[in-house]
Amino acid sequence: MALGTGAALALLLRRTAIAEPDPGALESAVDRLVRESGVKPAEPGIAVMLLRPGRVLLQKGYGVADLRTGAPITPFTRFEIASVSKTFTATAVLMLQERGLLSIDDDVRKYLPELPQYAKRPVRLVDMLQHVSGLPSYFSLRDVPMRNKTYWVSEDYPAEFGRQRRQFPLRFPVGATFEYNNTNFMLMAVVIGRVAGKPFADFMHDEIFAPTGMTDSFIYGSPDSVPEATNRPCNNALGYELARKQWAERWGTAPARHEQHLEVGDGAVWSNLADMANWDNAIRTNLLLKPETMKLALTPSKTRDAEANGYGLGWALYIDARGKLLAFGHRGRWSGFETNYHNDVRNGHTVVLLSNRGTNLDLDVVRQKLDAAILTYARG
Repeated sequence: MALGTGAALALLLRRTAIAEPDPGALESAVDRLVRESGVKPAEPGIAVMLLRPGRVLLQKGYGVADLRTGAPITPFTRFEIASVSKTFTATAVLMLQERGLLSIDDDVRKYLPELPQYAKRPVRLVDMLQHVSGLPSYFSLRDVPMRNKTYWVSEDYPAEFGRQRRQFPLRFPVGATFEYNNTNFMLMAVVIGRVAGKPFADFMHDEIFAPTGMTDSFIYGSPDSVPEATNRPCNNALGYELARKQWAERWGTAPARHEQHLEVGDGAVWSNLADMANWDNAIRTNLLLKPETMKLALTPSKTRDAEANGYGLGWALYIDARGKLLAFGHRGRWSGFETNYHNDVRNGHTVVLLSNRGTNLDLDVVRQKLDAAILTYARG
């Protein structure tokens, strides 16, 4: 029997109300997921952020940032974001290219003449950004002098690659193989500083952090580089690993800890969920780079055999069998910190995860479950 107009509308509204998700359902699902992942309130934990374009779906901290003080993880807790920092370094290089100050096709020795001429084919900036350079790992170099006496910085290394060339030649011909290598981005920070005419940390603050509203973020390149205060209640996390059923402290900023490896470019960005929301917005709205430049950054690199890699210019890429970009982002891992920025192009959302509980938590698994939770509880 046909329903009258009023009855039909009432039934439609009831069905719509039933179909609409509970506003708290997504948070409850994430709370449950984090708990089932083993994160406990009194242990190192994780900061979780779920985003849609221009909208934060969830921004929440779980667990403890610092076991010394018991300070909790909040959306304003800063973490060493580790290799997610490479996305910032690559963006800085591409900004300098847009300004005509360098070209990614340049020989890196144009800016770092201390590096040896390894082979007839030069190592270009683009080879480094795409991890096909073949450069040796800077952690393999021996007896590198410290200009700052108690800690290493990126500028300590260019001349050492020349001095130790025989012991550490190219690992493979330039462009022959994709090999993820921190050297590429550590040296890129030196290039950025020299081309910009200011320290890498200053360039990142002035040209990326400040314009995007990342007011709490900084580059940890020296013991005195940690901001004394911000206009928000920030605290810095310490990185931990579980060893013999005890949480062992592995990494942190001064004054809590004094680290020896303060190289930058491959890592060393400290940020929080609040700032990473602004970073996501900057990426989505082309605030820092032109659309065509960002498209170039998200194009898969290729080795000499024409094989495509799941990596662009500082971005990890997720491509389907037909070559369509499904998602992009980056993962990071360093001394107790595990991080993940994942921009799901296909479904139009972003997941950001910042953890200080080391390898005790598989962020890939967590991120995939969060993807599913967004699709289930935050449709539309």
